[in-house]
Amino acid sequence: MPRRWLYRDSCAWGLPTRALVDWMAESQAEFVRLLTQHSSRIFGFVLALCVHRADAEDVFQNTSVILWEKFDTYEHGTSFLAWACKVAYFEVLYNRRKSGRMRTISDQAWEALVGDAMAAAQDAGDRKESLAACLEKLAAADRQLLEQRYFGQLPVAEIAVSTRRSVHAIYRALSRVHDSLLQCMQRMRSGA
Repeated sequence: MPRRWLYRDSCAWGLPTRALVDWMAESQAEFVRLLTQHSSRIFGFVLALCVHRADAEDVFQNTSVILWEKFDTYEHGTSFLAWACKVAYFEVLYNRRKSGRMRTISDQAWEALVGDAMAAAQDAGDRKESLAACLEKLAAADRQLLEQRYFGQLPVAEIAVSTRRSVHAIYRALSRVHDSLLQCMQRMRSGA
């Protein structure tokens, strides 16, 4: 089917078609950005509520499709994570009903599990933001050491050779940087 209809002067909604296409592209880009930003936390929430990882993967995929289909109902400026987890919650319930696992735990235990899973999803995001802020505060040499070890996945012995330090000195430096990051994150989370 030719796509001439995309370029007409107006559409059934009274908007210029080009404006509608632009709006749809912006909406799609925003959805992809938000889903990408929160996908690991949404999946963690789903995984906490599902018994089997395969079920969690199926529920997450279905949830992603539903989120896209219902994205026009999302209130921009509110928490995308909370909205997505609510959609995921209903998808988990549907999956439990469909698989016959609905009464494996009591309603009270289920509600407690949902509350804990949501708190964990929110907490993971807070920790990630705290870590990013604390990494920015590190000295350049400490950041470089972490990048070599964790992003470059270099063995400690190789880092020691390239920096002309002992393996023991590299382990001590990594331990010091870990402690520094942990203290910084705890300070940030306590509001100090």
